[in-house]
Order: sequence, then structure tokens, then C-alpha cells
Amino acid sequence: MRKYGYKRPSATLMVTRKRPARRKKPSFFFKFIFLLFTCIIFLGGLFFGGRYVYFTVKNAQITDWHVKSVTVSGLSGVREKQILSQVSALKGKPFSRQEAGLLRQELKAKYPTLTNISVSRGILSGKLKITAQPRNPVAQFILPDNSRKYIDEESVVYADPLEVRDVLHVQLVGQAPAQLETSFVELVQNLLKLKKSLPFEAIEFNVTDHTVTLTLPDQSVIHFGRTVQLKQKVKRAAQIMMFAREKYQEPVSLDFTFFEKGKVFLTQRAH
Repeated sequence: MRKYGYKRPSATLMVTRKRPARRKKPSFFFKFIFLLFTCIIFLGGLFFGGRYVYFTVKNAQITDWHVKSVTVSGLSGVREKQILSQVSALKGKPFSRQEAGLLRQELKAKYPTLTNISVSRGILSGKLKITAQPRNPVAQFILPDNSRKYIDEESVVYADPLEVRDVLHVQLVGQAPAQLETSFVELVQNLLKLKKSLPFEAIEFNVTDHTVTLTLPDQSVIHFGRTVQLKQKVKRAAQIMMFAREKYQEPVSLDFTFFEKGKVFLTQRAH
């Protein structure tokens, strides 16, 4: 007799889920109050913002600009007071873009000790702003009449009667020009970097033939020749002087006249 197997269906677990409680919707009154409050804030911001824009544009005087106030930034002390007293006379007067450019050129010619001079007009504020920076000298020339002239990082030679800077002294042969070659500034900067390995007592610069001569504390002399490849010459001079100090007790002379042809002459000098 054949047997048949029957599979009993599994019991189904019946779970009754509780419905979450409904959140109470805000009443119409609270909706109205919130909407009214939002509209008041929006309209108030629109009113005050429009009022500010109206008076700003009204006072801008875009087509007929007048100086209402003057400021000088980047300077201090006597120089700031000098420029401020000069431009303060412009208060209440019309001042165009062309006049701003002319004022910048005038300040640039009158104050050679300053750089990065700018003249800007605040179109909405009526403020005339003068910005400038004092030059940063890297060396100074002592002239025959004991006056000083400085040379800055941009190779500009200028005089500063209001301040004496403690920077490297350079003996100048000839008349100081308005601007020197940038290679001379590179020479000074490299000498200062190598001052431990190549200490020096004086620098002489000949303006006529553009040659540089360096005197060391032991009276050794380095003739760098013309102001070309000075960075390489300074490094080579430091190497040769280390060798010369070990071999010679007397002061020596280095001649870089033929450096471009790969030659440097080393000779002994008598005291």
C-alpha cells in the first residue's frame, strides 16, 4: 500500500500593529500669525535696504565726484603728515580720475623715497585714499660731501633726508646715477649671504666703468671687474679665499677680469 506524505503548513504569526498617533496640525490662527510675522520681517528688510541704497546712490556723486575725506595708509611719522597736509586741501573740491593720476605722478616725483604709490577714490564714500610704502635700502653710498644715497631692491638710487639707515656702506667712485644695474643689487645680497665665509671691510663701486672692488679685513683685495655674473663670481671668490688662507699668510689679490674666459688670477700682496 503506497504511503503519501503530507506537509503541514506552518502556522502564520498574526501581529496586530498599533497605528501611530496622529500629530495635531497647527491651527489656522498660528499659521496666520507665522505668515504675518514673516511678511513683516521681509517688508521691513526691503524698506530699510531700499532706503540705504537710495541715500547711498544719492550721495555717491558718480558723475561729479567731490572729496569728502582724505586718508594716508602705509606710512607713519613726518612723511605721513607731509602727504596728509598736501592732499587735505582737496576736501570739498571736485576730483576726477585724470586728476587722481596726476596726483600720483606728483607724489612719485616729490617723494623718491616712496614706492607702490596709489591714489584711489571711494565712489560711494567720497574718500580719497593715498597708499604708499617706504623703500627698503640694501646699501648706501657715502658721497664726497658726506651726504648719503641709498639703493633699494629695485636698483633705484635715492636720498632720504629724514632718516639714516644702518645698511651696508659702499664707496662710490663717480656721480651717483638715478638707477643702477640689477646685478649690483644681486652682488650686495650675495655678499651679505656669504659674509661668514667671505667677510669684507669695504666695497668700492666705480660708476664710470661699472666695476666692483672688495676689500677684506686682512687687506686682501678682490677685483670683480664689470658687474656681470656677479653671483657666480662671489661664490668662486669665497672658494678661492678659503684655499688662499691655508696657503698664504700675506694678503692676496683676486682678479676676475677674465672670468668669462674661465680664468681668475691669484697673486700675493705686500703689506
